[in-house]
Amino acid sequence: MKMTHFTIAASIAAGCASTSPRPSFEQVSKLVEDRGGKPLHWDEGTPADAQVQAHVRDLLRGTLTPEGALEIALLRNQGLVAIYEELGVAQADVVQAGLLRNPTVGARVRFPTGAGFTDTEFSVAEDFLSILTLPMRKRVAAAQLDASKARVGSAVLDLTAEVRGVFVGLQAAQATAKVRQLAFEAQQAAAELRRRQHAAGNVGDLELVQEEAFYQQSKLDLARADTQVLEQQERLNRLLGLWGEESTSWKVPDELPVLPAAEAALEHLESLAVARRLDLAAAHSEAQALEQAASAAGITRFIPALDVGVSTERDAEGTRVTGPSVTLEIPLFDQGQARAARLAAQVRQARAREAELAVNVRAEVRALRTRLLATRGVVEHYRTVLLPLRERVVQHAQLRYNAMLLGVFQLLVARREQIDAYRDYLDSVRDYWIARADLERAAGGSLTATLAQENKP
Repeated sequence: MKMTHFTIAASIAAGCASTSPRPSFEQVSKLVEDRGGKPLHWDEGTPADAQVQAHVRDLLRGTLTPEGALEIALLRNQGLVAIYEELGVAQADVVQAGLLRNPTVGARVRFPTGAGFTDTEFSVAEDFLSILTLPMRKRVAAAQLDASKARVGSAVLDLTAEVRGVFVGLQAAQATAKVRQLAFEAQQAAAELRRRQHAAGNVGDLELVQEEAFYQQSKLDLARADTQVLEQQERLNRLLGLWGEESTSWKVPDELPVLPAAEAALEHLESLAVARRLDLAAAHSEAQALEQAASAAGITRFIPALDVGVSTERDAEGTRVTGPSVTLEIPLFDQGQARAARLAAQVRQARAREAELAVNVRAEVRALRTRLLATRGVVEHYRTVLLPLRERVVQHAQLRYNAMLLGVFQLLVARREQIDAYRDYLDSVRDYWIARADLERAAGGSLTATLAQENKP
């Protein structure tokens, strides 16, 4: 059978299509960078991979910064690497959608019982419907590939926010452990002093037991703080994809980052989030893919399966007969109504889910923006009001103690309350940066990048 010009062109185009997901991966990297994220790298067995691994080892030798931790996570997190493979699956589906079905070849031989030639017949047929629907299948697969790109980009930004939150959580845990260590040492000295005073008969059993209770509580608080540090370290190791010696070779600074001088205007962040959230873009592309599939089903529903080809036969007298052949499916029982109804329901479902996600995104951004501003207010109140007040209390207590108007244990109580206030301040700073990371994730990228996008002319 001779193929039509359309069939030949489609076959050539399909043969030239590449299954490499590299172009799609580069587009995902561009999406992430546009939202303030880091450039992405996917190991492919090239010399660049060795350079990347050497860079990771260098990062792990020194004090790890938030940006360095993020670089390692984007290179080593195996869950993210697995998500990257979704691009390979979707790209392969695009290529598959552009391929024609293989032609079918038939042969039949009939042997004469008497004189005459053997009757032979050969045929070649092609599924005509697969040729007709090829452009529609390619459009569906392309929309599904777009959805995969958006899902992968969204996963990268989600990991970015999680790494930032866990990193600052570890910094806060370490700072809290240091504060707990100071409180423990002060309480240990106070308990020892109480024991000596009790032995000399200067204080009673009640004062001794009270101070011992404070000491034992501070010991327990220190143990909990140290455990929290270890737990946060392992959370970060998991996100960074580290194990073995690498999981213990790094450290992070204890000092929490300073809050920005002021918060940028965030009035339009809600609408920007809807425009920039990649999971919302993925939901939109998935709905488009289903709409394309439903459209194709509607067009082909009443077109029966049709194989068109050519056959040649030599009969028993030796005459060669050649001509076209057609095989037609008769749609008596299945007219495609169930498939069309199913796709129509899936389209409505996808549209509803997209609308629901848009509503949820707006609500999430509003809630996180409120939380960010509230936590900032708490931090500022501690920094400008409560901590200075606690410092003044200790100063006055020290003066009264120096003048022998206040006992040592009253001075220790003042210092203990100052330490507790500072610990709560550290918790509030941690909460601010976690809220900021969550808001950046909800906004579809870093706040700096988002606001810069907003201010573009």
